[in-house]
Amino acid sequence: MAPAKPPASLEWEPLDEQQVDIFAHCVAELGPELRNLPDDLVTMLVRGYVGEKDPKQCAVEHMIETSDWRKENDIETALTPKRLPENRQEFERLWRSSIIGEDADGHPIVMESIGKIPTKEFAAAFTGDAAKEANFLAHSAFNKEILRKRNIVKSNEQQKRIYKMVVVLDLAGLSMSHLGSTFTGLLKTYIGKFSNLYPESLHKLLVINAPFVFSGAWGAISLLMHPVTRAKIHIISNPKYALDELKKMGSKLDFSFEEAYAKAPPLSSLAPQLQQIPPPFNPPNERRPRTE
Repeated sequence: MAPAKPPASLEWEPLDEQQVDIFAHCVAELGPELRNLPDDLVTMLVRGYVGEKDPKQCAVEHMIETSDWRKENDIETALTPKRLPENRQEFERLWRSSIIGEDADGHPIVMESIGKIPTKEFAAAFTGDAAKEANFLAHSAFNKEILRKRNIVKSNEQQKRIYKMVVVLDLAGLSMSHLGSTFTGLLKTYIGKFSNLYPESLHKLLVINAPFVFSGAWGAISLLMHPVTRAKIHIISNPKYALDELKKMGSKLDFSFEEAYAKAPPLSSLAPQLQQIPPPFNPPNERRPRTE
């Protein structure tokens, strides 16, 4: 589970005394290599469970879980051409994630148009058996790694650590077919799979164009989320107010969400430029017991 309250530290701030203590405990339990976890994920896992009753043990357990999953699925090579998930073009035709801008801190603004997903087509392609569900999770992991590595590059460019993102979910066109057990079951699978593998990765989520039918579904879906995550989600039905919110965060979107999404390429277009990237950036004065 995620923390009971958000960590006090911002992404770019050095680890505080409690977080360094958690880090040192993980090193003592798992060794200095921390099961070969990438340094940015180590930071996220150290900070991600500060509010739990036993944050040290939570961090250790989730480092083991994350390391095992990454090794089992060879996530480190996920963005190489030979690892492009099967049916990628079809996946992005049906459910496209795109970066439409960034905020003042460099967080990517990622948009998805959930309401326009043709549920029957999507269900036929990515649900129904274990292989199809595994393919769906492979595409989701591919997206996660694109965004993670994009943030590593951005952190190095601006010499300021970031590892979170802003997400805009457009629900225009949402119908009862999106609220059926097959599609919502897929969302539950997604949340259950990735909430502990990429903790602390959400900065803010804006839900726009939410129809009335969404309220009942939101009540059910929100129960799956930790209160910390729920607190980052803002349902702003009018897109104009969501644009205003993003502008307060320093974004420079000069056109509508629909136009921005139409112009933005899918995440897979970023993969070639993320083949070779620098190591994750950390504040120069930060204590990191992994290297002490």
